[in-house]
Amino acid sequence: MIKDIAVHLTGSPEDATRLAHAAGVARVFDAHVTGLQLHELPELLAITDPSGSEFLRQLIEQSNQRAQAVGAVIERQCDELGLRNELRRLDAYPGRAGQVLAAAARQSDLFLGTRPYGDPGKAEWIEETVMFESGRPCLFIPPGYPAGAEFRNILVAWKDTREAARAVADALPFLRKAGSVVVAIVEEGPASEREGKAPAGDIGRYLSRHGVKAEVHVVNGWNKVGDAILNEGVRTGAHLIVMGAYGHSRVREWILGGATREVLSHASIPVLVAH
Repeated sequence: MIKDIAVHLTGSPEDATRLAHAAGVARVFDAHVTGLQLHELPELLAITDPSGSEFLRQLIEQSNQRAQAVGAVIERQCDELGLRNELRRLDAYPGRAGQVLAAAARQSDLFLGTRPYGDPGKAEWIEETVMFESGRPCLFIPPGYPAGAEFRNILVAWKDTREAARAVADALPFLRKAGSVVVAIVEEGPASEREGKAPAGDIGRYLSRHGVKAEVHVVNGWNKVGDAILNEGVRTGAHLIVMGAYGHSRVREWILGGATREVLSHASIPVLVAH
C-alpha cells in the first residue's frame, strides 16, 4: 500500500519533473506527497565553530536566505499539485546529505527522485545513498521524463536473489494496476551454476496469487545482463522496470559495470528498485 510518497527536491529544474510524477502516482493510490527540500550547508561550517566569527555568521544567514527563497518556490509548486502535501526542509552538510535524505525517506512508502548516474545536478551519490540506506523502494525518473506517463506495461527483471524478491513485493501495488506484466529472467553463466535456483515458473505463480497475471520470458544470448534488461524493456513496450539493486558487491559492480548501474545509467523509462 502506498500512502506517502517522499520526493527529493533541490530547487533545480528537475523538481517540476519529480513533482509531476509524484502527483501522478499519488492520484492513482490516493496518497500524500511529502516534499523533502535538501539544503546543503556551506562545507566550511562543518569544520569551524561559527559562533565566534562574524564572517561565518553571515555565511549562515546567506545560506538560510537561499534556502528560504528556494523553499518558497517549491512550496508554490507543491500547492499547485492540488493534492495533500507538505514540505520539509532538510539542512545537511555536503558529506551527510545522502544519509539525511535516506533517514527522512524511511517515514514514507516510496521515495521518488531523478535516476542515479543520470542526474543533471550530478548528485547521483545522494540518490544512491537513499537506495542503499533508506529501506524503502525507490522510483527513479529519467531527467526531463514527460509527465502524465502511466505504468500500464511493466517489466520485472527477476533474479533469484533477496533484492529482486524485495523489489517485486514493493512493486505489487503497481503490478496489480498494470495492464501487462512481463517477467524477464536473464540466464547467466553455465547451467551447472544455475542448479538449486528457483524454477522460472515460481515467480509467475507467486504473482498470480497476488492477483497479477504475468508472462515469464527466459532471456539468453546476452553478455551483459543490464543490456538484456534494457532491450526487453524496449521490446515489450514497458513503461516501468522493476528490479533489485546490486546483488553483488558494490565494489565489483562499480568495476565491472553491473546490471543495476547499467539500467540506472541508460534506462529511458522510470525504474523502481529496492535493496
